[in-house]
Amino acid sequence: MKVLAVCGSPRKGNIEAMLKRILDGAEEAGAQIELVLLRDKNILLCDGCLCCEKTRTCRLDDDMRLIYPKMFNADVIVLGSPNYFNNVSGLMKIFFDRFCPFWEETLKGKKAVLVVAGIEGGKSLKTTEKALENFCKICGIKIVGRVRAKAHEQGEAINNKKLMRKCLELGKKIVQGK
Repeated sequence: MKVLAVCGSPRKGNIEAMLKRILDGAEEAGAQIELVLLRDKNILLCDGCLCCEKTRTCRLDDDMRLIYPKMFNADVIVLGSPNYFNNVSGLMKIFFDRFCPFWEETLKGKKAVLVVAGIEGGKSLKTTEKALENFCKICGIKIVGRVRAKAHEQGEAINNKKLMRKCLELGKKIVQGK
């Protein structure tokens, strides 16, 4: 099984720590794992050219050409984003927008885990999670797990032993199919 985590955080912080812990659990359960840090990638904005409607490929030449096959080959995709104005980060939104050529068939039937964190808990994290959920719904991806954490300052998540244990166990469960 292949588990791919996509980190939409612009900093090395809580989302990345949570994703890494989920990947640790998945690896312990026997999965091949990989983490994509969107902040380290050159991903251009979708320019709305609509070429992809005809060709089913994106004409833009950037790092998405390397990420697409990783997404297509993954069995489970772990999507992580901090809460930005009750939504996903700009990095994650740009990433989602670039799936226009592929949303109909290529990701259908895959599984996903949603990971969100922010300074406020509750409703604001639910709206961020909903944005991740909407991407999955549009692409036909089945959500098999979720983690929400009230965490803002760097290190809050990694220092929360209960949260890190939950992430580790979730990583194991997604590989074991539980």
